[in-house]
Amino acid sequence: MGKKILAGIAVLLLVGVGYWWYGYQSNEKQLETLGTALAYTAEGETTLNAVVPFAWDAVYTFPPYTGKKDIEAAIGFRSNRICETVSEGMVQLVFVKGKRIAAMVCGYPDALGYDVDFTGKITFAEQAVFTVSRKGDVVCFTRTEETKKTPKGVF
Repeated sequence: MGKKILAGIAVLLLVGVGYWWYGYQSNEKQLETLGTALAYTAEGETTLNAVVPFAWDAVYTFPPYTGKKDIEAAIGFRSNRICETVSEGMVQLVFVKGKRIAAMVCGYPDALGYDVDFTGKITFAEQAVFTVSRKGDVVCFTRTEETKKTPKGVF
């Protein structure tokens, strides 16, 4: 009887981990295919809210070679999913939903098919506006200056 219970718990854990991993991987896959879909995006302006195909609360980017501990400090929790950039010119995006990483992008724009240019953190609520342009086969998203919050007391 005890072996059956342990086997049942093991199966439930495997199913739970598989479901969690699949959800994470499906977000990653959606971001991979996003590059292909964005190849048909018209130049102009858009928000990340409009183009990111899953739920997220905040997205972070970090300078090249930022260590895992510094990334964890910025996002507010630890995660084994964090990847560090290995050279300059890489896209690194950490999408967070609650206290988990919803998706992680760490790659070169040519391989991804897109480049996202902003510094620091953007929340979903900000609805930050990005200018969409092209450099060859890469769709470039550059944060529009007007959408950045102005500090209090600055006019």
